[in-house]
Amino acid sequence: MSNINNQNKNLTDEEINEIILEPDPARVMEGLRDTGYDFNTAMADLIDNSIAANATTVKVHINHDPRNNVQVYIADNGIGMDSNGLLNAMRYGSQRRSDPSSLGKFGLGLKTASTAFCRSLSLLSKTSTSSYKKVQWDLDEIARINKWKLLEPKIDSSEVELLEDVTKGNSGTLVIWDKVDRLMKNYTNQGSRNNAFKRIVDKLKIHLSMVYQRFLDFSFKDVKHFELYVNEEKIKPWDPFCLNEPKHQLLAQQNVKVQNGDKESSFKLEAYLLPRVDEFSSPIAKKEARVSNDMEGFYVYRENRLIYFGSWLDMFVNDPHISLLRVNFSFDHTLDELFNVDIKKSRIILNEDIYEYIKETFMPAPRREAENLYRKGQTAQIKKNSAGAHDASNNNIDSKASSVEQSKVEVIDPTTDKVKISNSQGSFTGTIKILPITQPGQCRVIPVNSIESNMLWEPTIVDGKHAVSINQAHEYYSKVYAPVLDNHVLVTGMDALLWALSEAELSTYNEETKEQYYDMRVQVSRILKKLVNDLPDPDTDNDNN
Repeated sequence: MSNINNQNKNLTDEEINEIILEPDPARVMEGLRDTGYDFNTAMADLIDNSIAANATTVKVHINHDPRNNVQVYIADNGIGMDSNGLLNAMRYGSQRRSDPSSLGKFGLGLKTASTAFCRSLSLLSKTSTSSYKKVQWDLDEIARINKWKLLEPKIDSSEVELLEDVTKGNSGTLVIWDKVDRLMKNYTNQGSRNNAFKRIVDKLKIHLSMVYQRFLDFSFKDVKHFELYVNEEKIKPWDPFCLNEPKHQLLAQQNVKVQNGDKESSFKLEAYLLPRVDEFSSPIAKKEARVSNDMEGFYVYRENRLIYFGSWLDMFVNDPHISLLRVNFSFDHTLDELFNVDIKKSRIILNEDIYEYIKETFMPAPRREAENLYRKGQTAQIKKNSAGAHDASNNNIDSKASSVEQSKVEVIDPTTDKVKISNSQGSFTGTIKILPITQPGQCRVIPVNSIESNMLWEPTIVDGKHAVSINQAHEYYSKVYAPVLDNHVLVTGMDALLWALSEAELSTYNEETKEQYYDMRVQVSRILKKLVNDLPDPDTDNDNN
């Protein structure tokens, strides 16, 4: 900088036309190693190039030896590259592709994705009219000479074999990673090293099955289909919306029109609700659906390629109550700038108007449906788990009821729940829920699916006996009762409290207090719902949780 200042110190602003500053090769390459790629994202970025080259087959090979040396190869049967094509591909900031919808976007992905994990990146390629050519970036060589020196190393016969396994001697490209220094830790134990390597490969297979689902599933139209292999295993498409499941639901769909500069564009929203865990067509289908909090949310597709999933774009937190809800968010390349697609094609940022529209207009109804289905499934599972949980309470209350009851209830008309209540206040006609005996001995504490106004409890008459109904759909039951259903002392104690409240209501019932008691049960139930809202959901052995 001092030389530039000295050379130009006597020049006026008008006389200084331009100053060309070449970037420092070693510092640029080393700096771009830290652009935030994880391994799965990096591999997908490279496979994007194969799709852009019209490949119909892509094979990924990841190898490691006992000395912890790792090599990665990606072979495709695309159109390949001649010498000029290879130079352009290896240029930092390569020329734009002629097809604006291409999955390759910024001209940096091949280099940055690769050198995020390796110090030597090579390309071996041939076209239908050119012979094999190979070029290489070696970061150690760049650091030694500090120049943008692209090497032309010797072509290894084993590399040609890997490529021709896919191309059958026709056009194609092989990406080669050597000096892989950022993928595997230095394990001293061979078993630990093998296990870690297997986890890396297995996670990659899962990731690619998601990202390229529409390309691997030949039933999708207007997509460049191809076959993908990882270490000779064919990758099958994974459908996040379980469209082949009979009980999946499409809750809402819309093509949202947006102003994009001086043009109008649109993107697609489709909200899908997965089946409850007990409604999947088979155990395998249930497992493959991967229902969990981490998998709910938006599935964002750019040009049919998944670029983001597993959260709600900061609109909502991931919540077990909506773990069955997944939203297809699809757009094309014309919205790249509006959505701020990043270099890794792994993130979008919505402007305020689009954000608010999706959150406040599109999402409320699907969220309610998802919560309702969750509650229904949770209540059914809790009901199943609660079988017999209140038997001790029934026996305890039934043995002592005659000594504490201070009212008498006579059923007048069981079809209308009309009764006559006699207590110290006098005799009154009113209505109390009258239920049949559903299980022998269960005539004092009755778990029910729901109660009007979502009350936690209400007085009930069963077989002429004073009882209490308890609402299993209420949050207090699901979050306080459900975790302790196998603890008979706690359940008996809580049941006794609710039965006593019901009995106290009958003992002091009159025309003036009956509405007040109803309002009191509603208000207490609402307060309890809020008080227990932040308690964890119970482990009901239900995958919907």
